[in-house]
Amino acid sequence: MVKAFVSLALALTLVSSRADAFGSPPSWSEEMTKGYFPYHRLTAADFPINDSVHPENAMYTRGYVRFRYHFHWTKQNGHVTARIADWSVWSGFDRNKSSRKSWFKKVGEALPHEQGHLDISELHSKRLAETPIDKLPVGEGSSGKGAATDLQRKMNALSERIGAEAQAEQDRYDAGTSHGRDAAKQRQWSADIQSRLRRAGIRF
Repeated sequence: MVKAFVSLALALTLVSSRADAFGSPPSWSEEMTKGYFPYHRLTAADFPINDSVHPENAMYTRGYVRFRYHFHWTKQNGHVTARIADWSVWSGFDRNKSSRKSWFKKVGEALPHEQGHLDISELHSKRLAETPIDKLPVGEGSSGKGAATDLQRKMNALSERIGAEAQAEQDRYDAGTSHGRDAAKQRQWSADIQSRLRRAGIRF
């Protein structure tokens, strides 16, 4: 990895996920008070200055995805099965874990590369969100509690798998664009990402 002080922008976008089994999704106004913002076009103001984290990165972009679900369970011959009846998925930009260094002055030049990281996160988050209910994991156990616990474990594993696939693409993106320093490759990647966003119906 190229050290931050010689790079135009070094960035790593992770998709953080969490399953909340019960309840409705919070409102965006509630989320934003906690530093979680809807997917949007990034600006310099989105990146708090923090020189103490990610020392190898001039800028660091982090997306996130969360989901909540309701389930019902059935019992037959002492075996309990928990199935999801409905669920909600929401995703966006995690300002709490995104940052830039105080000495880094080429923020405007770096933003297209950072946007690509957030775009990739959103594409993978939408893939999770569009998983049909009948394709979601099923919890099993000898009791309702056991089946619910098994269901949450499997849902977390699903989100972690998609998160790992997203991270693999983030790594390819950084390598393919030399962390945004290769302008021609950056334009190619950006064009491809924009095409995928349009096909997926993702917009600001």
